[in-house]
Amino acid sequence: MFRTDTPTIIDRVDERLTDIEARLAHIDMIQELLLRLMSIMHPLSNVLAQYGANSTQERELMQYLDELASKVRSLERNRPSFDHFQERIGEIMPTLRDDPEFLRLVIDTLRVDRAAYRELFEYMIGQGWPGRIGAKA
Repeated sequence: MFRTDTPTIIDRVDERLTDIEARLAHIDMIQELLLRLMSIMHPLSNVLAQYGANSTQERELMQYLDELASKVRSLERNRPSFDHFQERIGEIMPTLRDDPEFLRLVIDTLRVDRAAYRELFEYMIGQGWPGRIGAKA
């Protein structure tokens, strides 16, 4: 005889999947909260201060990053390039022009800085910019 009151394998898999989805949603919520909390600590400003940036350099770099963040959402031909990014960072911070760790840290910090920079971070990762740092053309 076939009993319909006992859970089938499919029922157990469905229950497990529902539980996993709920846990993942909770983890996503916690991650988003942590990113928001970290962003109020101004991590990029702290990185720049650690590398000796003065207030003018910090302001210029932030303005440049704001420009890049807006260009990421524009037409493809207007989107930023890694070479221009590297060149412009070198103009703003000439003593760090050839410091690959500084460039990596700037890119990494964008993920946890202001929400406006997260999309820029995702664009940079998607375009493979971190892998190009230090590579000779």
